[in-house]
Amino acid sequence: MMIDARNEDFELAEIDNVVVIFTNARIDRDTVPFDLYCYDVRESEGFSGDPVTLEKVVSVNHWGTIISMKPFPLDNDGCYLLKDGINFLDECCTLDDFIEMNQDDEMNMTL
Repeated sequence: MMIDARNEDFELAEIDNVVVIFTNARIDRDTVPFDLYCYDVRESEGFSGDPVTLEKVVSVNHWGTIISMKPFPLDNDGCYLLKDGINFLDECCTLDDFIEMNQDDEMNMTL
């Protein structure tokens, strides 16, 4: 079952110095604003509990879903290797909160 991103509570996290929001659920891509980037997180084989890649869609070994303001460069196989995993920031937010946080950052960069 896929959920509506607008009705989900996410965890703030960081991947390679990029702040993202994370949920264990599968997100309906039609509920994600067009200017955001949505990736599924694949768990390693053997159900170790370790996230290993970001991909456009993960059918098997789905570990969660992230939404980012910036794209992650996918390799020729359509994967982004999570070298350092996902660093959770112990803070929750909604999709609207995440968008608002990033609008403030963009405004500060242009001043």
